[in-house]
Amino acid sequence: MNVRVTNTALLLLLAALTFTGAYGIVWPLPGWMYEAHRVSGFAFIALLPWKIGIALRSLGRGFDRRFDRSLVVGVSLLLASAALAVLILGLAWAANVLPGWRLLGDTAISWHWMIALGLLPFLALHLWRRWPRPKARELISRRAALRYLGWGAAGLAGWGAIAWLARSRETPGARRTVTGSREQGSFAGNSFPVTNGYGEGRNPVDAAAWTFSLVGAVEKPIYLSYAAFLARPAREFAATLDCTTGWYSTQAWRGVPLAELLDEARLSPSASAIRFIAATGYAAEYPLDEAQTLFLATHVGGEVLDRWHGFPLRVVAPTRRGWQWVKWLTAVEVRAGPGAVAPARFNNLAFAADPLSATRFGLAHVPPLNSRL
Repeated sequence: MNVRVTNTALLLLLAALTFTGAYGIVWPLPGWMYEAHRVSGFAFIALLPWKIGIALRSLGRGFDRRFDRSLVVGVSLLLASAALAVLILGLAWAANVLPGWRLLGDTAISWHWMIALGLLPFLALHLWRRWPRPKARELISRRAALRYLGWGAAGLAGWGAIAWLARSRETPGARRTVTGSREQGSFAGNSFPVTNGYGEGRNPVDAAAWTFSLVGAVEKPIYLSYAAFLARPAREFAATLDCTTGWYSTQAWRGVPLAELLDEARLSPSASAIRFIAATGYAAEYPLDEAQTLFLATHVGGEVLDRWHGFPLRVVAPTRRGWQWVKWLTAVEVRAGPGAVAPARFNNLAFAADPLSATRFGLAHVPPLNSRL
């Protein structure tokens, strides 16, 4: 097969893998994005025999005194080795071959996406020096169409095979969701898994000295002590935390809808985003449109949050992956920006009439919360 066609096809598949993979690090839905990632991965694997042939011919010419060529060949070898590691780690995780394996505390799926992200600068250098520059007739001919169909069929076949293998190796206590994460510790209160940065949670927050603030582009800033926050009317709801390290857990939470606090604070017409700030300095930002789905939780499974899970207050964001559920929350900052034309106002009755349940976020096997409480 033509070298330019092979390299262009691989580049397009890498673009699809990068986009869908990066998306999956942030959002747990929609599920088809994850399936598209898997199909693209198997189509990529189907092209490897041709790419290996191209690489071997290039290596056969060897290194020479030109620094430029030696650098590009070295980068290419690094890319090939790391890409192979990414593929092996992804396949091993999907097939549940290495469920308990960890390296430096991180799981196979964590290394899968961390190595992939780390490769992007080297891939950019490789493309800069080796851009394939295909001819249009090579990409739109009848022969090219047959190749596309073949690669697509290979991707779908691999996707189906790995899905079957994953289901066959699934255990009752570790159901696999569309993100590839496996269930751990659902409805277990503070006993569900912990994923924290180095040193986080070791120094407990003093509830007596803690103050919550909602400030920024609002007319009436809010400041609450821990006791005052607990005295506010709370809602109980179920939501699923899906961690990028490969586990998910559905819990019964208790807390305050962020929308209620924003209505009370009276948003400025310029408000456009919400920034959550932790006692550790960690922060995450959301567009204002997502406020309706966010909660500030003080309890999980009927228990006060422990320090590892974010005491005294944490964000619950069912439409985001777990690393954005800010723990040890101290402040919500409403940020002003272009594009906002009127102050947002939220219909809090939606929370009372339809408490969040795991079934709204794609985990249909989990009963709604009111059937468990």
